[in-house]
Amino acid sequence: MEENRNTSFQLKGRDMDSILQSLEEGVSEIFTSERYTEYLQTMAKFHNYSFNNTMLIALQRPDATLVTGYRNWQSMGRQVMKGEKGITIIASTPIKKKQMQEVLDKEGRPVLNENGDSIMKEVEVKIPRFKAITVFDIAQTVGDPIDLMVPEELKEAVNDFDLFMEAITAVSPVPIRFDEISGNAKGYYHNEDKEIVIRKGMSESQTIKTAIHESGHARLHDRDEMKAKGEKKDRLTAEVEAESVAYCVCSAFGIDTSEYSFPYIANWSSGRDMKELKTSMDTIRHTAGKMIDELSIKMRELLAERNVQRQEEKKEKFLPAMEAAGYYFDEKGSTDDHLRFVPDGVHQLSGVLYADSWDDVETWFGQGGIDDQFTAERIQRVLYPERFEKSSEEMMYEDNGERFSIYQIKEGSKAEQYRFLGMDYINKEGLEVVAADYECVYSGILLKSDDLETLYSMFNDLPPADFKAHSMSVSDVVVMNRNHELRAYYVDQFGFTELPAFALERKAELGIGQLTERVSHLDEDPNIRFYVAECSEFPVLGEYHQDLSLQEAFRIYDSIPPERMHGIKCIGFDLKDGSDYEGEFELVSGNRVQKETINSIPYFRENVHVQKAIAEAEKELKARESARTVPKNENKEVKTTLKRREECL
Repeated sequence: MEENRNTSFQLKGRDMDSILQSLEEGVSEIFTSERYTEYLQTMAKFHNYSFNNTMLIALQRPDATLVTGYRNWQSMGRQVMKGEKGITIIASTPIKKKQMQEVLDKEGRPVLNENGDSIMKEVEVKIPRFKAITVFDIAQTVGDPIDLMVPEELKEAVNDFDLFMEAITAVSPVPIRFDEISGNAKGYYHNEDKEIVIRKGMSESQTIKTAIHESGHARLHDRDEMKAKGEKKDRLTAEVEAESVAYCVCSAFGIDTSEYSFPYIANWSSGRDMKELKTSMDTIRHTAGKMIDELSIKMRELLAERNVQRQEEKKEKFLPAMEAAGYYFDEKGSTDDHLRFVPDGVHQLSGVLYADSWDDVETWFGQGGIDDQFTAERIQRVLYPERFEKSSEEMMYEDNGERFSIYQIKEGSKAEQYRFLGMDYINKEGLEVVAADYECVYSGILLKSDDLETLYSMFNDLPPADFKAHSMSVSDVVVMNRNHELRAYYVDQFGFTELPAFALERKAELGIGQLTERVSHLDEDPNIRFYVAECSEFPVLGEYHQDLSLQEAFRIYDSIPPERMHGIKCIGFDLKDGSDYEGEFELVSGNRVQKETINSIPYFRENVHVQKAIAEAEKELKARESARTVPKNENKEVKTTLKRREECL
């Protein structure tokens, strides 16, 4: 059991006269000892109590945090421990009494009877009475836990300097601003300009303490308001009150108060009568309590506003991720603390998902969410776009896995004249389907079960939640990369019509497969040149070309006919950087970049010129392979059994 910090003060008795006499002595004692800060700490915890009861608690058990009666503790699931001595406080116990009272008219004058006497009536009145009661601190009890600390949301606010200062500024009776201040003053309240000025560049803790201190001055010591009330206070009284208010408020919110001291308190209190001392202490209690309550309310408001904003920001971030995961957000079926997500029907998900907040959604993704290949990549692209150098569409053209893309006519393009019209109309009018008139509206991984029919059905009947364009319609184009073959198809009135040139045109737009643009930055690099050999193992056999750009090397490489090769032809690099690794080394052999072999040499692995050469060679070989898979035939209609209706917006 924690021992009471101070048990030296004893009440003279439990009758009201004895208690009031003890209070008089107690008030004198707190100003003539080191107990003043103890009293202020008690005041911070019990600022809604009367001055007398705050003083009684501080005198008997200054470390108390929460007090109530014996039976109240039992009702809260706690029991006062055996042998504990209670804390005596004063409780109001008014009594009701019947008495005769004059009847008054509307003007407040007695109503007379015919004899000229006042008419009397019996009324019930309350007569104030007080008695001593016993309470116990929570430290004197055992049982069910009770949260005594500052609520978590207020802890969060106090630890957030900007939010706490916003709250202080909001409840301050005058504006607060920061400025350079000459001398040693940390801040001041300006009586004429009606503003608080705080020194720039102080620590967060000192800034907060100064703002609260000067707010105390603004509340209690405004010159004009004091004059209107007929109040006069000397400078020391004003400082005692403002500093005491600041100590109480800081103590209530768990802000470090170790720097506070009141060495002048005994000198200030000496010579003042008890009424004056009580008045000042009650002023401090009332002002500090009001500021504590106002700050608590304001911080809760600010936290609520911030939480709404934070939830909106998280919604903006995680709603697209939920859609990528295959869930529609049911806006109508959701509330602020009950979010509802419905499967889109594409991802073979079962059941509706619920979350208390977008924080829960964030946690769900952090724990893994959905991990199938198709969905995982889409989620990752939404949440972490910086991790991907290439879009899903670009990866399709670079032959990075089996993928598909859907294209729709751009607004304002020439193709608008045949939007939602079939290939018959295009041919009749002598028009042409050009990739430049289209934009990619969706791209993803192509599953083994996917074909043109399933894609059409999917993007009409059960579109993915993250598909934001109109349903797949006549005049749209589908490009698929399957088995390393790129094929483009026009969505026609019935079936699909193949577009041999569309994929190549789109690749050119994306800058994929254009050798000159990709490797020209290496052409003039003096640190590395390239060679081509008809025989990679013995370059002296057959054709051998040196001092080439990478562009020239690929052209010569292509020109060497396979029927007269003495071995496997190759492209190599010739490093010219003055290092010990200068010389020729094989780069491409048998249409394959020798990346693993090159990177097994640490110097090559760290050399920017060599790594650029590897990257550009890989891109070129992929582009060449993709280009070879594009059909050279004319428009070809692909018949399907899927019936189509004419589509319109």
